[in-house]
Amino acid sequence: MKIQNICENANLFFYRSLSIVIVSGLLSGCVSNQPYHNPLVDRAYVPVKNQLQAHYSKWNGTPYKFGGASRQGVDCSAFVLMTYRDLFNVNLPRTTKAQARSGPEIPRQSVRPGDLVLFKTSMFNRHVGIYVGSEQFIHVSSSKGVTQSRLDNSYWSAKYWKAVRPSNLLLQ
Repeated sequence: MKIQNICENANLFFYRSLSIVIVSGLLSGCVSNQPYHNPLVDRAYVPVKNQLQAHYSKWNGTPYKFGGASRQGVDCSAFVLMTYRDLFNVNLPRTTKAQARSGPEIPRQSVRPGDLVLFKTSMFNRHVGIYVGSEQFIHVSSSKGVTQSRLDNSYWSAKYWKAVRPSNLLLQ
């Protein structure tokens, strides 16, 4: 009798475990880490993307200079500040740390052209760029100057911290 109970309990445990594994597998098939983009919303951001690409074309190759804020040399937060000021008439703070607090945090899969993308490049250093779409962002690299990079690049994806949508940017 005791052995029969042990076998029944083992069978019950096995079938319950198996059903949990099957249900989990089915449910995980419904989940994707790929960003979902609504085509209507995406079309609304085409002008923003085009403005950012045109702005980038003017600044492409401008050298990096810590504390710089001109075409002779610029750092990442000054480039973001000037881009927002010139394209969107939006005043952002000067530092990356303050820009990181300039609006609500946006889930990675909901990032849109114009959103700030932020990175932790070391224990104490932060970096900021502007998302332009299609996994691309514009920023100022210490080695390349003003450049465009991919968020899914192994370096940047490992350093990715968060994205924010500045509160005073009226792109819904």
